[in-house]
Amino acid sequence: MAMVFTLVTTIKDEAELLIAERQQAVQAAKDMEAAEAEAEENRKFEGTKVTRETYLDWSRRFKEEMADIKKKAEEQREAEEKKKRGGKEEKKMSGRELWESGIATRAFVDEDDDGADILEAMKKLKVEA
Repeated sequence: MAMVFTLVTTIKDEAELLIAERQQAVQAAKDMEAAEAEAEENRKFEGTKVTRETYLDWSRRFKEEMADIKKKAEEQREAEEKKKRGGKEEKKMSGRELWESGIATRAFVDEDDDGADILEAMKKLKVEA
């Protein structure tokens, strides 16, 4: 009877050991998957390594971006001021309109001169292109 008891005890111990090994293998596989998932998650937080070249490149792009923003803000401010002033631009008259209104002829004829010094009057005339 002692021999049967020893055999049953040995088989029981071996079965428990086999089950424990299988459970450890399953747990090890789960731990490995969790470690891989964690490593993959941590890769998201890794960025570009900062070196002198990458910093200078970033700094240049940042300054350009800030200059663009400043320029747009200035243009917007000028547009708002222009809108407040009335928003009307000065209309430039064509040559025909200047002639018909008499503005062009007034520059050439002075009341004191009687048209004698037209060359001098033409020098006084400002022409904008």
